[in-house]
Amino acid sequence: MAFQIPPQAFLSFSKKQASDSLWRLLRQMEEQRWKSPGWTENHKAYFQYLNVLSKHETKSLASLSNELLKINFQEPRHLEHSLILLERFQEKDLREDQFLISTQDTEKPKGGAKGLLGRPPVLVLDNLRSAFNVGSLFRSAEAFGVREIHLCGYTATPENSKTAKAALGTQEWVTYTHWDNTLKCLDQLKERGYTLYALETAKEAKPLEETPIEHPAAIILGNERYGLADPVLRRADHLLSIPLRGRKNSLNVAVCGAITLYEVLRAVT
Repeated sequence: MAFQIPPQAFLSFSKKQASDSLWRLLRQMEEQRWKSPGWTENHKAYFQYLNVLSKHETKSLASLSNELLKINFQEPRHLEHSLILLERFQEKDLREDQFLISTQDTEKPKGGAKGLLGRPPVLVLDNLRSAFNVGSLFRSAEAFGVREIHLCGYTATPENSKTAKAALGTQEWVTYTHWDNTLKCLDQLKERGYTLYALETAKEAKPLEETPIEHPAAIILGNERYGLADPVLRRADHLLSIPLRGRKNSLNVAVCGAITLYEVLRAVT
């Protein structure tokens, strides 16, 4: 469906109204099939709007329009370039769930790691504050073949809209269980034969890449600010850390989880 705004109307638009309208039009084009009839109609309207806006009394908007007019849409990345210029002009940051994914998911999992006898690692998330971090960990876990995540304390579940958005649908493919008490979760995993590995920046933690991993393994990740509580650390069989070479002494918990899963599975794939 093409935009129906008369081009001359843009001269009366405010800076925000004009840039928002252009951005929404480009987002619509991004979602349409490249150079389909609807896309072509919107493409024509977009450049008509830019020609009008290049004469707008707001100098910053006129300058942006002239810059956008220089970008010819020969391939999809040119449209994305224009979107980025508009987003920076508006000081707009997109969440990851707002990006269009150019690759298609497979209908079935690609297969688990060899040598795990059908028992891939599980994740234990202990009192994570950020729902977005939880969703990101669902996405990484599913990508690495994890089938089970344990959400402990006040860690958000996929019923939280922010978690679901960041998970991008992977919460439908990974079993999750909520526990009020993290220690009960860990005790149950021990009874099921899991070796518990806690990620922490403690001095006694051993470098991840130097630690042989016993499978099945449970990877425990803690609160973004406070890490894992002492009772949880004492319950763990091993403390692991990711060696860092910069000034900061920690990583985002979702990044930490992805790195750990890769390293834990690398030796058995």
